[in-house]
Amino acid sequence: MFEELLPYTPGTMEIPYDVLVEKTEGYSGSDIRLVCKEAAMQPLRRVMAVLEGRKEEVPEGELPEVGPVTTEDIELALRNTRPSAHLHAHRYEKFNQDYGSHVHG
Repeated sequence: MFEELLPYTPGTMEIPYDVLVEKTEGYSGSDIRLVCKEAAMQPLRRVMAVLEGRKEEVPEGELPEVGPVTTEDIELALRNTRPSAHLHAHRYEKFNQDYGSHVHG
């Protein structure tokens, strides 16, 4: 999933997909998608910060380039995004207790 949402860009730092898998234990697919989206926004936020700091309009040919997603961007996204599956675990357990299979062998 990470390789699809955060593909490697030739000429940039390689993304440690195996480490990401370990660090996102317990994350749902939706949580992982959110981590990737958050990481992908970081390069754009850096460009926006530069542009907002300028007083005059920047000519189109001089616009700063949006760089690649870095390992630091991913680390920041992981710190800011927590797994949501545990939030629903209690409801699933209660549902299973109330309505789940009670077959005894």
